Amino acid sequence: MKRTRRILAIVRRTLLVVLALLLLPYYIERWTQERSRGINDPNEVVRADGTFIEIPLGKPMAIDEDTFTVDEVYVNDEHILITYTYRSSITRNSWSLPTTMFKLRLPDGQVLENHDAGSSGYPGGERGYLWYDAPKMPATRAKLVYEQYDRRAELEIPLAEGGGEA
Repeated sequence: MKRTRRILAIVRRTLLVVLALLLLPYYIERWTQERSRGINDPNEVVRADGTFIEIPLGKPMAIDEDTFTVDEVYVNDEHILITYTYRSSITRNSWSLPTTMFKLRLPDGQVLENHDAGSSGYPGGERGYLWYDAPKMPATRAKLVYEQYDRRAELEIPLAEGGGEA
């Protein structure tokens, strides 16, 4: 009986080690791809479209007690792509960020609604992107507006190099 228990313990431990080793590459890959912006990363699509302008920002905007940071803006003739990092002050039972509530308001009054978004979450927030069609008339800046119920936030962002100035 004692010998059977010892053999079963060895088999269980060996099985656990083998399973852990099989899962290790998956978790290493996930950890190294943490900067991913979600499924079907649109950065590749913008780059494939040809010439684009990349504007690094790192501008934060407060939404209640949470922080929404515009990391980069990518602009080409067809698209405007905004990458962001969202950090929630509540780490348990927090609400998810409704990205459909973000609109781009241009100086001429035109409002662009995002038609695609994606994100990948992590404890305390998420990283993601907002995807807009390019405006009919080119603009050098826009306001990113978030409105939902009693929540409202705005952030001025450039759409061209030097567009945030003036």
